[in-house]
Amino acid sequence: MNYSIAGAQPVIRADARSLTYILALSLAAAYFLAWPLWRAQFFIEIWFTESWNAYWQDAAATWLPIYPPPDKLAGNNYPPLSFYAVGFIGKLLHVDNLFVGRWLSLVGLSALAVEVFLVVRTLTGEKLGAAVAALWYLAIMARNSTIYVGANDPQIAGLAIMGAGLLWFLRRTEFGGSPTPALMLMVVSGFWKHNNVAIPLAALAWLWLSRSKYAYRSTAASAEAVLVGLAACVVVFGPNFIPSLLAPRQYAWSNLLGNIGHLQWYAVALLIWGAWAVRDRSSQPAKFTAVHIGLALSTCILQWLGHGIFGNAEFDSIFALAIGLGVAFNRVETSRLARRIGTNRCRDAMIVVLLLRLFLTDRQETALLVLSSKFRQSIYISERNVLSEAGTVAVTQGDVACFVKLVCRQAGKPFVVDEFKTDELVATGRATPADIAALFRASGITYHPKTQATGAEVDTSLSHWWRS
Repeated sequence: MNYSIAGAQPVIRADARSLTYILALSLAAAYFLAWPLWRAQFFIEIWFTESWNAYWQDAAATWLPIYPPPDKLAGNNYPPLSFYAVGFIGKLLHVDNLFVGRWLSLVGLSALAVEVFLVVRTLTGEKLGAAVAALWYLAIMARNSTIYVGANDPQIAGLAIMGAGLLWFLRRTEFGGSPTPALMLMVVSGFWKHNNVAIPLAALAWLWLSRSKYAYRSTAASAEAVLVGLAACVVVFGPNFIPSLLAPRQYAWSNLLGNIGHLQWYAVALLIWGAWAVRDRSSQPAKFTAVHIGLALSTCILQWLGHGIFGNAEFDSIFALAIGLGVAFNRVETSRLARRIGTNRCRDAMIVVLLLRLFLTDRQETALLVLSSKFRQSIYISERNVLSEAGTVAVTQGDVACFVKLVCRQAGKPFVVDEFKTDELVATGRATPADIAALFRASGITYHPKTQATGAEVDTSLSHWWRS
């Protein structure tokens, strides 16, 4: 009896330690999610692509064209599936597509966290690191990507479809099955949002690096599916589809430099994974995560060379690093630090540095949501401003191009100008500002500037609030 009690003590301490990890990360995830969840209920423009997406979702739901001719000022360089999915869900539920897209973003984020858990468990067979990774993923996304989490943008939901394909791929390859069905799901995801590319690249690379008997057949089948999908889109949407996807975009090193600072948000996770992977480099989990993380970071950096590409390019990297973090947490006993200070203390240190990176910053929307009535009131004011501005635009004769597209959409004005398209035409030298102005005049379009706050634009600095 004495031996049994003594032997149970380390188990109890280990369970308490694990529970502490889960509780701390759960609270962090809940804390950071509070802000985008609360904000999602308001009729404001969280990010400028929200209303751009809503316009095309509205068109898809009523079977109107979603790919305008190249000579028009409006443009659409996204694949079609998200527009039809959101549009028909909104039509079925009688809900504004703006909010349907926001719900799908939150559902997609939840699905991605579950996928992180299941992928880590598939790679290592253990639950603790999988739970740590999933919760860290929720927290870092809610913390780092506030303009996309809970916003009407297809990126997160598209990545969730891709993540399901990765999980399916790993499960099938684990048991010797053909990975082709999983790769087909990834192809479908590409027609939801086309720049989630790291997962299919990693899957195909893994097949070739592991000398799978399915490497050639699966690669060929994937390429064929992409070509068939593109051909089908040309048949369905007409000759404007390909030029729309290949819309002009300026590329420059300055664009990359403007975004590269985003990497500091998850550099800690990268260091944790790297310190483990170097020591355990001969293991299959280390090799796979190296391929996945390497490709995710590479494709992110390449995308950032393009003008107008923002934080969504890094979502592949965050997802890959969450998986790598969970695998490293489960297998940390092989690392140099764990051999010096012990596995438990090493895991303690990992949790502490991850939490410190999440919280040690002056931008604290959730804290201000609780502490500042002015902060909360600003969102209500922005919502009223949208409706007020829409009333002004509604009585304006003819077509109107609004700086805030939500205003024009609420006013019942059609989508006639895409500023991204016009900016890129100028940036790439295909048009001058005078040319764009002449097109405005020729089309009889009135420009409506932004005159009031219409989004979550209040100061998010906790120190500023404290001093005031």
